[in-house]
Amino acid sequence: MREKDETEMQSHRRSLAVEGALLLLIDGLAARGQIPADEAEDMLRILAASSERSSARAKRSMKTVERLRRLRRGDGASAPAVR
Repeated sequence: MREKDETEMQSHRRSLAVEGALLLLIDGLAARGQIPADEAEDMLRILAASSERSSARAKRSMKTVERLRRLRRGDGASAPAVR
């Protein structure tokens, strides 16, 4: 039983690490204009839907994407670096 608990804990830590890395990646790509704000929001919604804790972690990124949208004059489909 103890080994199973340890395996579950490792799996949980890995999933948190992957989620954190994805959030950083989405934030970075959106901030650099390599993906449109709409696409970033779509990806963040998927992550947020997985659990309440994931939703709380994704909230900060959603706010960042919303700020980017305002900076780009509300055009969520635009990504300045994409041509």
